[in-house]
Amino acid sequence: MIILPLSASLQTLSNDSLCCVPCKSLKKALLVKTERDLLKDQIGVTRDSILIFSNILSNQDSIIIKQDITISLYKKNEDKYNQIIINKDVEIKLKDKQIKKAKNKMRVAWATTGLSIITFILILI
Repeated sequence: MIILPLSASLQTLSNDSLCCVPCKSLKKALLVKTERDLLKDQIGVTRDSILIFSNILSNQDSIIIKQDITISLYKKNEDKYNQIIINKDVEIKLKDKQIKKAKNKMRVAWATTGLSIITFILILI
């Protein structure tokens, strides 16, 4: 290929396989093509990156939703266990009262038995 520093309008073709283009235009065309190819590759990488980040965000959203459900279940279970503990505390207080009543009845029974024995001994004497 012959490169002549003439304007495009003054150049003529010598045969079908030769084309005369000014050097400046050829350099600019090559730069534009290289930049275009580079930008095309960058767009491809950017699209792939966006797709990957979209998948990551979707997965993170799913994880957050699952964790929220898990936290909710833990809170419900905690409330149930707290209620069980409260119920057990109430039962313990009731049992303590019943034990106190039984001990008081036992004391009264022993006192009554003691008085009966003393009265019986006094009657026998």
